[in-house]
Amino acid sequence: MCFSADMSLGLGLAGLAASSVTYLDKSEPLWVRVARSYAIFHFSLMEFIQYFGYPVADQCGYGMNQFLSELSVYHISLQALAIMPALATYSSDKTALKKATITGVILSSSFLIFSFLPKELQLFEIAPNFIGNMVSCLFIGKYHIGYHIASAYGLLVTHGSFFALAISGFVWKDNWRIASYHFGMAIMTLFMPQWVFGVSTGEAAAMYCFYSIPITVSFMPYFKKFFTAPAAMDQRKFAY
Repeated sequence: MCFSADMSLGLGLAGLAASSVTYLDKSEPLWVRVARSYAIFHFSLMEFIQYFGYPVADQCGYGMNQFLSELSVYHISLQALAIMPALATYSSDKTALKKATITGVILSSSFLIFSFLPKELQLFEIAPNFIGNMVSCLFIGKYHIGYHIASAYGLLVTHGSFFALAISGFVWKDNWRIASYHFGMAIMTLFMPQWVFGVSTGEAAAMYCFYSIPITVSFMPYFKKFFTAPAAMDQRKFAY
C-alpha cells in the first residue's frame, strides 16, 4: 500500500475525510474535536507532500522538490503540536489538553528554530542519516519516496518528533491505552520498515503510510470508548 503517488493521494484524501468526521463529532467539546481532527489532518498533509513529490524526486535543491522539502521540514517540526494535544484528550485530567498544547507549541517552536540554525550544529558530533547536517531533499528510495531533512540538532528533532510525542501520552492521568498504542506505532513506523525492507531511516519515516490507517483512525469517534479513560467518559457524560 501507498508505494506510489496514487496511493499517497488516496490516503491523503481518506485522511481529510476522517478529519472531517472527527471534527463533526458533536458529542465532544469543541477543543477536543479540534485537537483530534487536526492530528489526522496533519498526517494527511504528509501524504499530499509525497504525492506531489514523486514526479520531482531526486531533483534536490531545485524548484518543486526544494519547496516540498522545505515544507517537509515544517511539517515534521509541527508534529509535536499536532500529536501531543490529541493524545491528551483521552485523559481524565481536565487540564491535560491545555498543558499538552502549551508543551507542543514549545517543542514545535524549538524544532522550527533549529531548522534556521547552522546545520553543522549537531549533538556530540553525531551525523543522523534522516534529520541533520544535510541538504533537504525528497528522493526515490528502494520502495518508496524518502526524506532528507536539514536541521540543527537533528537527533533531538528525530526523537522529539517520534518518541517524545508518544511517550508524552503517559504523562497524563489514566491515559495509558492511547499512549501505549501510539508508542507502539512510533516504533513500528520508524524501525519496522528498516528491519523488514532494509531501507534507510529517511525512507522508513516516509513509509509512515504503511501504518497511517491504524494510527489516524485511533483519533476517530468510533474508537474513543476504547481509548478514553473511564473516568474521563463519566466526566463528559455528566457535563451534558
